[in-house]
Parts: sequence; C-alpha cells; structure tokens
Amino acid sequence: MENSVLLKLVEELAQKLDGEFEASLGTPVLKIKGARTTEALQAARNFSGTPCEFLHDLTAVDYPDRNEIEVVYHLTSLRGPQMIRIKAVVDRNNPVIDTAVRIWPGADFMERECFDLMGVKFNGHPDLRRILLWDDFEGHPLRKDYVTPSVEERKRLRIMQPGE
Repeated sequence: MENSVLLKLVEELAQKLDGEFEASLGTPVLKIKGARTTEALQAARNFSGTPCEFLHDLTAVDYPDRNEIEVVYHLTSLRGPQMIRIKAVVDRNNPVIDTAVRIWPGADFMERECFDLMGVKFNGHPDLRRILLWDDFEGHPLRKDYVTPSVEERKRLRIMQPGE
C-alpha cells in the first residue's frame, strides 16, 4: 500500500470520528477525543489493504497548560512499512479511557505503565495496578507538575539496612 492511500484512510477516519488529521514526517496522525478511542483503534486495525494491526507502543503526554493528557498509540502494519499514530485526548483531572487490551492483549503492561507513571485509568483493564512503583507511592512522576523530593528528603526516607 502506498503511503498516500494510508494518509487518505486516516483522513477519512478523522472526518468520521470528528477528529483532527495531520501528517508528521510522512506518518499520519489522528487526534481524537478519548471516548472515540476504541472505535479508532478497531478501524485502524481493520483498514482494507494493509491494516495497522500491531500495537507498537502506547504512552501518554501531559499538557498541564491545556488541562489535557494525550494517550498516544503507535500502530504499524505487519505487511509493510505503514505506521500511524493515534492521539486520544482525555481530561487531566479525570484521565479515563477505554482499555485496548480487548483489541491487543499485549497492551496490558503498556497501560499499567501509563497508569503508574501518568495516572491514566483504563476502563475494562483486567489488572490495572502499579507496575514500576510501590503500591503506596503518591503521585505520578511523569506528570509535569510532579515535584521530586530533595536528595536530603530521599535520604531521610531511605530504610536503613542491618549494620548501618
């Protein structure tokens, strides 16, 4: 499939979902509201010709000035070099979006990481809990307003080892 065909498919999908379309360095980018995420992901997975059926990456970007978090999905085709990026915008104060685990079971750990570090909650996720930080950790360290404790504070909180 030529890239121009994929660009046209993503542009049509943007119109259908009331989203925004752009091309960034030849890669089609679809920006949608978080409520339309499942529909957009399934449509991209089922594009005729060369579907973008592989979830390559899932991450999030914090925009405190806009009071938004963008959950970003990188999809690629297993049959060609095609790649698309889907950005789902959610409210920063209540970042909730539907899980992609129903479409790609491999999204499990990526969504848990996004939940742990950014605070995005994924509706329908089978096991949404922290994956990198401990359970009683407060905050989300990849948000731009997260304040890292000083070195002195971190040393004070450190658990002393036997013999120290």
